[in-house]
Amino acid sequence: MGRRLAVLLIACLAVPVAALAVDATHDPKRKINAADERKAASIVLKRADFAAGWKRTPSSGDDDELGCPYYRPDGSDLTLTGDAMSDFEAAGGIPAVQSYADVYVSAKDAAAGWSRTVKVAMARCFGDFFRREAAGTPNVKVSAVTYGKLAFPKLAPRTAAFRIGITVTYTENGRSASVPVALHLVVVGRGRAEAGVATIAPKPGIAAAELRVFGKLLADRMKAAGF
Repeated sequence: MGRRLAVLLIACLAVPVAALAVDATHDPKRKINAADERKAASIVLKRADFAAGWKRTPSSGDDDELGCPYYRPDGSDLTLTGDAMSDFEAAGGIPAVQSYADVYVSAKDAAAGWSRTVKVAMARCFGDFFRREAAGTPNVKVSAVTYGKLAFPKLAPRTAAFRIGITVTYTENGRSASVPVALHLVVVGRGRAEAGVATIAPKPGIAAAELRVFGKLLADRMKAAGF
């Protein structure tokens, strides 16, 4: 059961965090250039950022519509010029960590994207996404969804952090196992760039000190990339 729960949770995390910002009809325009693509790749987390036993996994390229009725920000007037993602998991598939970096055509576009998307409603939408994913998975139920802001140091001119708590129950042959899970989102922005990290682990989740390390790595790399 534990492995099956891990597979479900990793499948949920594999959906890009940034994809929750807009549905498929409201994505920013993409005018990717090689220079900004390299900068985005330089920002995301690397294998060297993790302890022994962690491994990199393929990143999802899905463009599923993940908006919620109460959270459908429109980014269609904005332009992305670079993006990157990286996914890692510990032995057994959980904990797991995903990072992303987006580079916009201008600082104005980046600030607009941030103001429209980085809200508590994003955390709520992520929790509701878990419910929807579980509803389509046999013998799985997601309950007790909680969400809110997370106290976090200001690592970049734009910094925000959120927490989502869920309980996942899997039933097989009349036996049920429930696992309380914590998802944390940390997002930082500077100039034309935005980067974020999502972590998922059994409650209480990834340690606060580790979240700060991940957030600082992204913030420092944005600065080093010239943003």
